[in-house]
Amino acid sequence: MQIKRRQFLKMAAAMSAAFGLGGFSAPVAAALKSLDPNKIPRLIYLQGLSCSGCSVSLLQSENPSPLSMITDYSQLLFHGDLSAASGRRALEVIDAFIDGNAGDYFLAIEGAIPEAMPEACMFGEKTFASYIEDAAATMAGVIAIGSCATFGGIPAAEGNLTGAVSLPEFYKKRNLKPLMITIPGCPVHPDWVWHTITHIVKVGIPKLNQYASPEIFFGKKVHETCPRYHDFQEEVLAQKLGDEGCLFKLGCLGPDSFADCPTRWWNGGQTWCIDANAPCIGCTSPIFARKRDFPFYRQNGSS
Repeated sequence: MQIKRRQFLKMAAAMSAAFGLGGFSAPVAAALKSLDPNKIPRLIYLQGLSCSGCSVSLLQSENPSPLSMITDYSQLLFHGDLSAASGRRALEVIDAFIDGNAGDYFLAIEGAIPEAMPEACMFGEKTFASYIEDAAATMAGVIAIGSCATFGGIPAAEGNLTGAVSLPEFYKKRNLKPLMITIPGCPVHPDWVWHTITHIVKVGIPKLNQYASPEIFFGKKVHETCPRYHDFQEEVLAQKLGDEGCLFKLGCLGPDSFADCPTRWWNGGQTWCIDANAPCIGCTSPIFARKRDFPFYRQNGSS
C-alpha cells in the first residue's frame, strides 16, 4: 500500500497522541511532579488590548489540565477571567506584589498596551501601562503571551487610535530592561506557555531567539517542517482552497513564520491550519496584522 508523505505524517502524529507522546513529554511530566513547593512560581496575569483568546487557549491544555497548572504547578495570584477575588480585594493583591511588599513573582501580559490612550485599559484608578512600568522594578521577570503582547498584533494595526504597542516596545521606549520572554501566536499554544514556565522553574531561562522567544518552539519556520514541503519542492501548488499541494500560491505565510505547529499540532494534537487545508496566516510573525492592507488570505503569493 502506498501513502503520501502528508498522510504518513498525519498518522504518525495521531499515533503519538494515542501513545501519550503528545502534550507534556515524560521528562516534563516528571519535572512537574518533582517541583519544590517553595519554588512554584507566583504569577500575576494582566490583560490589555486583547480578545482574551490566549486565555481561552491556555484553558485547553491537556496532561496536566489547566486546573493542575494554575493550582499545583504555579500560584496564580490574579487573572481577570479566573480569579475569585475582584474589585478592591484583587487590586490589593496586585498592588502588594507590584509595590514590592509581598515577595517574588512573575508577570504575565496578554494584549497590547494603549500608549496613546492609556485610559482605554484601567485597573481601578491606575492605568494598565502604569502597572507594567512599576512592575519592572520588582518582578522576577515578565512573559508576553500572544502576538498582541509580543508584537502588537491586531490592536496595534496601522491606523488604530489607541497607539497600541507591544510589551518589548513599551519597555524599550522607557529604557527598561527586565528579564522578558515572548511567546507569540494568535492565539498562543498552551504548551508553549506551560512548558516555558516549567523550564524556568526546573532548568532556568530557555535559549531565546532574536525576539526573546524560546527557540525550542520558535527555532524553525513552519515552511521547513510542513508536511507539504515536498509539494513545494516539486512545484505541486494548490490553485484554490481544497486542492492538493502546497498552499504557497494561496498566500501561505509559513515561509515567514517561526513555530513548531507542523509537529506539535493544536486542539490536543487533533489538527492544525494546514491539515485543515487552510494557509498559515503567520500569526507568530512580527508582521501579523500590522499593516492596514495585510491580507489574511491572498492569491498567487502576492504580498
